[in-house]
Amino acid sequence: MKGLDRAALAAMWRRLQPLRDRERWRAAFTRDIGLKLISLVVAFGLWAFVNASERDTEQALQVALELRDIPTGLMVTSPRVDFIDLRVSGPRTLLNRIDRKRLAIPLDLAGMRSGPGVFRVAADSLNLPRGVKIVRLTPAQVTLDLERVVRRTVPVRLQAASKVAAGLRVIDAKISPESVQVFGPASAVDDLKAIETEPLDLSDAAAGIVEREVGLAEVSEYVSFSAQRVAVQVHVSEIEAERELRRLPVTIRHTTYRATVEPPEIRVIVRGPKRAVDALELNRGEVYIDAAGLAPGKYERAPQVELPAEIEVVRREPAQLRLRLTKEQK
Repeated sequence: MKGLDRAALAAMWRRLQPLRDRERWRAAFTRDIGLKLISLVVAFGLWAFVNASERDTEQALQVALELRDIPTGLMVTSPRVDFIDLRVSGPRTLLNRIDRKRLAIPLDLAGMRSGPGVFRVAADSLNLPRGVKIVRLTPAQVTLDLERVVRRTVPVRLQAASKVAAGLRVIDAKISPESVQVFGPASAVDDLKAIETEPLDLSDAAAGIVEREVGLAEVSEYVSFSAQRVAVQVHVSEIEAERELRRLPVTIRHTTYRATVEPPEIRVIVRGPKRAVDALELNRGEVYIDAAGLAPGKYERAPQVELPAEIEVVRREPAQLRLRLTKEQK
C-alpha cells in the first residue's frame, strides 16, 4: 500500500465498482434459472455415467466347451460338459463389448487312448478385451471316457404296444429293411441281438393287412442307426374256430315225388371266423338233398349245407344218405 498513490487506488476502486453491484449478481444467478438447473442435472448425470462405466464390475458368462481332435475310431461316452461357467471382471464398457456368441473354449483330445481321462479347462485362448480378467471358471477340469467305436449289422424286431382286438390274431409281420447298421461304443453294440421298433399300436386294427411306418427304439444316446424308421406290414386275421352242429334235419328239394331219406338227421362240423361260427344258426331246409332230375328209385346222395361264404363244412356224418323216391305224388 505504501507503493500506491491515491490516484492508483481510486482507479482500482472504480474498476471493482461493478463487482459490488448486488443487483447485477442477483440477475446473473436468477436469469434463465430453469435452463441453468437442467444444465446442472445433465452435467451431473454425465459425470455419474462416466464414473460408473469405468468402475470394475463382475459378469457371468456361459462359454461352449469344444472337444477337438478326437482320435479316429474313438468316441466320448461319458456325460458331456457342453458349457463352462465363466466369471469375469472389468469396466462395464469393456464387458459390454464381449461377443458371447463367438466365445468357445477348446479341449484338445489328440493322442488320447480309450479309457477315462481328466482334462484341465484352460481359458487362455479366449479373445477377451484387454482389461477384462477371468475371476473363476467352473468346472476347472472335466473327466471324459473314450471308447472304441464298433459297427455291426443287427436285425430289426417289431415291438407291439398292444394286442389286437378280441377275435383277431396276428398271422405274420414283415419289416423293411429287416436289418440296420448300428454304430456306437463297443460296450453298447457288441451284445446287441436285435433293434426293436418303437411300440406299434394294433388295438384299432381290423382284419386285413396293416401297413405302418415306425421309428427304431433308442438303445443309448451314443448309438446311432443307418435308418431311423422302418416300414412294417402286419397281417391280421380273425381267429378261426370249429363247431359241431347235431341233429340237423335233412330236407329234399326239387322233386314232386314222395321222398324219404335215411337217416333223417345228420351231424355237421363247420369251421370259420369264431365270430361267425358262434353266431351260426341253421334253419330247417338249409341241410338238404337235391333231387332235381331224379326219377323214382333209390339213391345215395351227400347232404348239402347252406352256409355263409366265410364258413366251410369240415365233415358231415354220415357223409352219404339213402334217398328213396316213389311214384306217389306229395
